[in-house]
Amino acid sequence: MPVEPLNLDLKTMLEELIPFNKLLGVRLVSTDAAAGRLVMKLPLRAELIGNAYRGMVHGGAVSALIDAAAGGAAALQLPDLQEALAVATIDMRVDYLEPGRGEFLTAEAQVVRCGRRVIVIRIDVSDPNGTLVAIGTATFSRPTPPRPALGPA
Repeated sequence: MPVEPLNLDLKTMLEELIPFNKLLGVRLVSTDAAAGRLVMKLPLRAELIGNAYRGMVHGGAVSALIDAAAGGAAALQLPDLQEALAVATIDMRVDYLEPGRGEFLTAEAQVVRCGRRVIVIRIDVSDPNGTLVAIGTATFSRPTPPRPALGPA
């Protein structure tokens, strides 16, 4: 029995179909596929605090926001959103610059390069005051188109 393709839109995929994103509560704010840009927000709540004394969000929550935003930006580069189901993080780097505080964090992802096999994204995370909290880079694998069959030998 053939598997039916999912009727996907990027917002549903990022916010509802990825259980970890749903648990975190990430929200897609805007996209610009032509420019390779995507913006997401992470509402901050008590469960995401990593340093209770200083009231700072946990670095793992910041890195998860970076990964989610980068994955969404990578998906924007694909000709068919169904292919996004095969996109996977290869590498990710996060530099923490300031404590994350406030009601939410915003991640702005920008595609740096989209090749045949990998997509590279830079992500800036800021607090509600516009303070840069972290910067990240992420590399994602992408499904490669099938190679044309060679003619008879």
